[in-house]
Amino acid sequence: MQQSLKYFVYARKSSEDSQRQIASIDDQINALKTVAEREGLAVARVFKEEMSAKDTGRPIFNDMVKRIVAGEANALLCWDVDRLSRNPRDSGELQHQLLKSVIKAIKTPGRTYFQEDAGLLMSIEGGRAMDYVMRLSKNVKRGLTSKALRGWRPGGGPIGYINVGTEKGSKTIANDPERFEIVRKMWDLFLSGTYSVSKIREIAINEWHLTTLPHRKIGGKPLSMSHMYNIFNDTFYCGYYPWTDPESGERKMIKGNHQPMITENEFRRAQVLLGKRGKQQPHTREFAFTGLMRCGECDSSITAEEKNQIICTTCKYKFAYENKTACPKCITDISEMQDPKILNYVYYRCTKKKNRNCSQKTIRLEELEKQFNAILAVLTIDQDYLKLALDFLNDVEKNSGGEERAMRMSLQSTYDACQKRLVNLSREFTSPLNSNYELYTQEEFKKQKMDLVAERDRLEKELGGTKEKLDRDLETAERVFTFCAYAQKHFNTDDLQKKRTIFATIGSNLTLKDRKLSIERLHPYLLIENELKNQRSLQEALEPEKEGYAERKEAAFAASIPDWLPG
Repeated sequence: MQQSLKYFVYARKSSEDSQRQIASIDDQINALKTVAEREGLAVARVFKEEMSAKDTGRPIFNDMVKRIVAGEANALLCWDVDRLSRNPRDSGELQHQLLKSVIKAIKTPGRTYFQEDAGLLMSIEGGRAMDYVMRLSKNVKRGLTSKALRGWRPGGGPIGYINVGTEKGSKTIANDPERFEIVRKMWDLFLSGTYSVSKIREIAINEWHLTTLPHRKIGGKPLSMSHMYNIFNDTFYCGYYPWTDPESGERKMIKGNHQPMITENEFRRAQVLLGKRGKQQPHTREFAFTGLMRCGECDSSITAEEKNQIICTTCKYKFAYENKTACPKCITDISEMQDPKILNYVYYRCTKKKNRNCSQKTIRLEELEKQFNAILAVLTIDQDYLKLALDFLNDVEKNSGGEERAMRMSLQSTYDACQKRLVNLSREFTSPLNSNYELYTQEEFKKQKMDLVAERDRLEKELGGTKEKLDRDLETAERVFTFCAYAQKHFNTDDLQKKRTIFATIGSNLTLKDRKLSIERLHPYLLIENELKNQRSLQEALEPEKEGYAERKEAAFAASIPDWLPG
């Protein structure tokens, strides 16, 4: 039968898998030629294709099938059946032609498929290939999503960054030592407002000799204008990148682990300078103090808003630049303005939900934080003071064994007396002296017994929780001291969650009225504020240079600290 067969050789690899194919196209062809020579196969033509087989529409494959139907060949030689197809339509076409004997044989180095194999066996082989594609796609999507959520953008970063690492799926993104500073200088020129994108491109190419990162087949070329605009529109440079979950379709902005090249404010300024060329970037604005304050006049909640404005360099008109490409007054294009002044600020205001006529005005974020900082300053203790406090609490904990025993002995004595009183009460009620209810009536006996039982149960519970209560009190006191030592430092950072936590922790019933922040502080902090005033006055009178300063300071501290422990 071999004499009547004329073979087409088909070799394929997926273009996206060029680095991961088990056998390249040349390797496949060499192996198949060896098979043909060894078995004396007549080869009419060799077809090469670099395209995925998971979808239909491969031009070379389709051309080969048409030639087979036209009678130019009647058999196929390939490395594996999955090289021919990984989708049901192409697999079905091959099975159909094999069943009709248009294709008399499909041969691989391992086996040969004939007409009788067109049913079950080819279906199994085709199903195996399609199952591989589906599993591979699912695994790839899961891996990419996992990597994206860990803070590493799949596919690497834009120009100025490089991939680091060799293991598949675990590569990270680092600064490109050759291009990072050059791209940063491009941003500096653009943010100055005096250089157009085309001028920056000219400088980067002619003076800095900037090219794209070279790869095996692409790269190493000057930046195009579209590439320049992509750079100034890419949130990756300010630390974020968009990601769409392949399962849910949800699109979100993820904070990357890479080093940002610019700040978020610089990125926003760049979008303004781009004018109509700038694309709307997805972003969500978080406010640290919303939901924590109420209006001191109408008791409505306090909300926050962000204002983004620009001052036209031509007519000096100030306007909100979002969704605008030019000055509304003089129609000067934003991208043509020379170094325009851009204003970005946040303010808090009453929602007026309970009273639409509420007269309270807005307060800028900077002023609100300034007032809160003043409150924290009153409560802040220095490191020496914190050390004294923690040392004292450690001493209290070490000595708590004796105190605990004393407390337990006192409680036990009271408990025993209560138990004895219960026994005596029952004995007196049932004695001959109370036969006519001269000592206790039934109602009196019942009431006194209930009171004594309740007292006994309370004492029994306290006996079991004495140590736990002391530990809780010491732990709370330690947290209060530590909070007062570091709260102001952590509040004055860019971490919105820390700001919010400190703002909410300091006290309750936070109100805004006449642009003034009022807080009803929690009991431990109120005690510390009052005590700190006394301690500071005392410490001012003590000269550190004089002998005995430390001892007198510690003695004064130890005398006052017991009042700070929670009751």
